[in-house]
Amino acid sequence: MYTVDSWKKNFDNKIINFNLKKNIFNKNISEGVIVNSFEKKIANFLKSKYVLTVPNGSIAMLIALISLNLKRNDEVIVPDRTWISTVNAINILGLKVKFVDVEAYAPIIDCKKLEKVINFRTKVIIGVHMGGRLCNMKEINRLAKKKNIYVIEDAAQSFGCKFPNKNKYAGTFSDIGCFSLSIAKTISSGQGGFVVTNNKLLFNSLKKIKNNGLTDIKNIKKWGKTGLNFKFTDVLATIAICELTRFKYYKKKLIKLYKLYLKYLKNKKIKIIPVNYKNGEIPQYIEVICKQRDKLQELLKKRGIDTRIFYPSMHKISNNYKNFHKNFFNSNNFEKNGIYLPSGPDQNLSKIKKLITILNKF
Repeated sequence: MYTVDSWKKNFDNKIINFNLKKNIFNKNISEGVIVNSFEKKIANFLKSKYVLTVPNGSIAMLIALISLNLKRNDEVIVPDRTWISTVNAINILGLKVKFVDVEAYAPIIDCKKLEKVINFRTKVIIGVHMGGRLCNMKEINRLAKKKNIYVIEDAAQSFGCKFPNKNKYAGTFSDIGCFSLSIAKTISSGQGGFVVTNNKLLFNSLKKIKNNGLTDIKNIKKWGKTGLNFKFTDVLATIAICELTRFKYYKKKLIKLYKLYLKYLKNKKIKIIPVNYKNGEIPQYIEVICKQRDKLQELLKKRGIDTRIFYPSMHKISNNYKNFHKNFFNSNNFEKNGIYLPSGPDQNLSKIKKLITILNKF
């Protein structure tokens, strides 16, 4: 028996260790010059005016929503396929969530269904770029502009993905973009995240929220408004900077792995959810649809192959949507039949070929 991890990426430990020792020796441990350097590098990479690091992507979404000064019961629209922290942030702030089904062939918001749920209470639309697949931000922004609605991009799974013919990256096509640096992301610091914006007023608000509502902690003359300690650290930023230098390597390897699955996986019972890598998308994970998913996962588990099933659709957690199961036909299909196959830039390709042989015989 051989084992295959669900996610495989090798950090450049040599250069990370070297830089960590140097920065710790120089007492760059808490948030300081290294964090500032990372934020500038990200701003330059994404061509965004302002970048602010936070402990994780969930907090990135939370402070993004706080910065918009929304009122209790204001409505926020999200796709039915997203990670739970998006909805948790909305609920924590006492806002109302409205769900929209996703496209049939990709777990991203269906813009044809989006306009139908917008009303006078809608204050924010969140576009989630799931697995490196890009939402139709042009259409989302068009609808939002008509009604004076804020737009947030959840780009946690799409760092470095680029909109074709726009020369713009995921996360920079909205009022605020939210990113994650958790372990199973293209670039990672173990845990971490950041927000990006081109709006100076929003950026100033985000900075205060991140720092207990304060602007200058060395010169406190009065307490600020809402905020907590959401600082990043120079230790994590050291790792993130090293990771950023390897982005092109990771991107190349992720696409290579995706193309390998595309080339050799011939079993029509197992369908790869497409990623348009030729037009700027990056296959963050290898995601497939299989009508006998649970049986497939059990078989792979016995062979030492680690996989993850798709998590539940978001409307399942809200009593307001218990009777609207049919409204989320596409989302329900992904939930019921979706599975993550072994992914990541440093998978052993010979092992992946053996895995694909098993898949073809299933």
